[in-house]
Amino acid sequence: MRVLHILEATQGGTRRHILDLLPALQARGIHCDLACSFLRNPQFVEDAACLSGLGVGIYEVPMQRGWGGSQDIAAWRALRTHLQTRRYDLIHCHSSKAGFIGRLLQTPGRGNAIPVVYTPHCIAFDTGLPRPQRRAARIAEKLLAPLTAHFIAVARHEWHMFKATKLCPPNRATVIYNGIDVRTFDTLTLSPPHPLTPSPSAFTIGCFGRLTRQKNQVALLHAFAQIKQEVQGAQLMLIGGGEDEAKLRGLANQLCISKSVQWVGEVAEARPYYALCDVIAQPSRWEGCPYSILEAMTARRPVVATAVGGVQELLTCGTFQIHSTGQRDLAPSRVGITYKPAHPAALASNLTQLAQNKEVRAMLGNTARHRVEEEFTLEQMVEKTVKVYEQVTAF
Repeated sequence: MRVLHILEATQGGTRRHILDLLPALQARGIHCDLACSFLRNPQFVEDAACLSGLGVGIYEVPMQRGWGGSQDIAAWRALRTHLQTRRYDLIHCHSSKAGFIGRLLQTPGRGNAIPVVYTPHCIAFDTGLPRPQRRAARIAEKLLAPLTAHFIAVARHEWHMFKATKLCPPNRATVIYNGIDVRTFDTLTLSPPHPLTPSPSAFTIGCFGRLTRQKNQVALLHAFAQIKQEVQGAQLMLIGGGEDEAKLRGLANQLCISKSVQWVGEVAEARPYYALCDVIAQPSRWEGCPYSILEAMTARRPVVATAVGGVQELLTCGTFQIHSTGQRDLAPSRVGITYKPAHPAALASNLTQLAQNKEVRAMLGNTARHRVEEEFTLEQMVEKTVKVYEQVTAF
């Protein structure tokens, strides 16, 4: 089987997904090519070179994030020309832009059309985009749905969105959670001494993700300012870079917490940094199936996160039990703690409670690791993806 993968979103979770999925498919005898753009993340050139070394064909197709106009047309033409020179059994589009351009390669009514599988990795109209953009995205998805042989939802939340918006019948959508290669994760370590290694006695909160409105580090900085008042020596480590960094640094100064915040920036490999943290915070406004949470679970680190997208499916809720005396005890969930985005104060209170209870942190971390091993492995993700391919192509 020969599969053409199309990707514009070469950062974050979609980048990680491609770098994990394609080598695993190649190992199973499914030949993969990747048509991708380097505009969003020029450093993806290095990732593409690694994939090429594993036998993946790499084809650069410049694609612009958001509405691209003439550039979208140019990308569509480049892909159409490529398909005239290569034979594929399947096209797999990842994220919104690739899904838009890739599915337009189909011509309704053609009996020899190449079937298209589409993984949104977080549906565009279920995000924090402005309302007009969400409306446009919903219309586009409705129009393109008939050109989609099969949808892959990275969480059951997405599958329900497909069903609620009538994008496709249930038998044309499959839930496939992102998966982690646990063995590879365990071999990654930071060689001490490291300049960012916190004090052994410090309670360190980690946040992994780009510094953007979606990841909502603003809420985390406000929560951390409250935590500092109750947890002596608390530190915050932000792993990632982004367009909001200057604004966030300014906010940290205003809140008088800048000396306790470590700005790690973009790193080629984020996974070793989990070992430096006691707990992971994920205050996102929207998510699909975030790798940062799965990685934290694999690293046996407890997670406090907003109950958005597929996050609740990874972390069942933890709540506070309030006694008649006014005392509050943490009633931990099986895996982690979630809170409603409309209640940001819960972020500070949850993190403070975890800071004061090392045993609960260990319990949450260990049960989270067990759940990854049982339900969210790379092998499971690849196996289910192959089954979708075989179903769509009748191989």
